[in-house]
Amino acid sequence: MPDEEHSVHQNIYRNVVTGATPNPVIPNPDAIDEEFTDAANRVLSKAVELIRVLIGAHQSAIAIIVQEDWSSIRKYFSLSEKYAAWANYNTPATGYGTHGWLLRHNRPVRMTQAELEAHPEWKGFGTEAGKHPPMRGWLSAPIVGRDGTNWGLLQLSDKYAGEFTEEDEKHFISFAGLVSETLEALWDVRNLRKSAPAG
Repeated sequence: MPDEEHSVHQNIYRNVVTGATPNPVIPNPDAIDEEFTDAANRVLSKAVELIRVLIGAHQSAIAIIVQEDWSSIRKYFSLSEKYAAWANYNTPATGYGTHGWLLRHNRPVRMTQAELEAHPEWKGFGTEAGKHPPMRGWLSAPIVGRDGTNWGLLQLSDKYAGEFTEEDEKHFISFAGLVSETLEALWDVRNLRKSAPAG
């Protein structure tokens, strides 16, 4: 049993930042910007693994889409050993299908696989069909800033047992809010440092 539990909780995906650079919000990054980016990347890579284990799912993903520019997306995955065959999957999302719809919808979503596939925006992974990890149910929430701006998406799929519940959704939404607050706090610190007088 301990070995089985370890294989479920272990993250077999080695995260990389996918998408184009530079970030459209930081076109000419300096040392302060680089420190902010490094800190934000650490938050995202840890958060995506933590939420997967806390809720109990085989897949999780988090994506930051700056100013709705999908070419600059920062996306991280956490996959259990069930999805070892996709350990090196790193094709960035493009805003196609349900991804783009959720960004516009800007509200949490909980669906069974049947409900997901019946959704009018479901495209079956488009050109990534047969390459993208298969899904089993979908729990997703926008990462929303203080002013209501949607900065990205947090997603789970394939719960360890059964379907995602209302209780799962409640905790998931709270976690997405915490991620948003953490990123905004890092951004506030970055802005304070940038505005501080030199010397």
